[in-house]
Amino acid sequence: MRGDQHVSLSLATAGLLIAPWAPVLDPALIAVLLFGTFIGSLAPDADAVDAAIFNGRIGGIKGKKGQVLNGLAVVLPIFGYTIRYLIYYPLSLIFSLLLRKSYRHRHRGLLHSFAGVGLTSLILSAYLGLILTWLGEPLVLLPAFGCAFFVGCVLHLVEDTCTPAGIAWLYPFSRQRVAGRIRAEGDFEVRPTAFAIVLAAAAAGMLIAPFLITTSPEELGRLALVGTPVIWLLFVLVSRVRRERRHR
Repeated sequence: MRGDQHVSLSLATAGLLIAPWAPVLDPALIAVLLFGTFIGSLAPDADAVDAAIFNGRIGGIKGKKGQVLNGLAVVLPIFGYTIRYLIYYPLSLIFSLLLRKSYRHRHRGLLHSFAGVGLTSLILSAYLGLILTWLGEPLVLLPAFGCAFFVGCVLHLVEDTCTPAGIAWLYPFSRQRVAGRIRAEGDFEVRPTAFAIVLAAAAAGMLIAPFLITTSPEELGRLALVGTPVIWLLFVLVSRVRRERRHR
């Protein structure tokens, strides 16, 4: 998928999970969770030289939302090059030495696997921890960023699972790929946009629910934890349906 689609789908999902707790969470924590998801939603593509994470701008996002995200996007190259040269390449070297001919450097390879994004999240968090310690800053929000970054990476993998190229979740130990039929390019493909709208609408519903009915953040939180995977499962199933291009 395109970078703007990864960002929209991932942030909408994070918003749905955070929304029930928004009234009781520290705004700084919410900001860190959304920022971590934002970076993670693009991080797996650091194995491709033309990825959005190496640019200081995200194309395809307009309006006030685009202004906010492109304001944050100026830091993307810092994370992109750190992941590519200080995490991805060293990990690739280690796996190539351990697995020899069974490992091959490729786009949608190690960084598009569960093991790859898990290790990347841990190493990046360690780097940030060292920097914050050196600067004398507290580490209290670092675990939240690390978890949100990992969630953003996993969402990126799920989103790419919906495309024809798919991903191998267990790479480099297995090359079995899971794929769908959503093509990012072309104005006839509306499923990613429609799904992002559904997620955003659900998040908005979570925000206004306490003003309409008597409920607690815990109850809404449980509903979001159950509902989000169900909504995503439906999207993955829909992504496997062939959509015919309309001829003019």
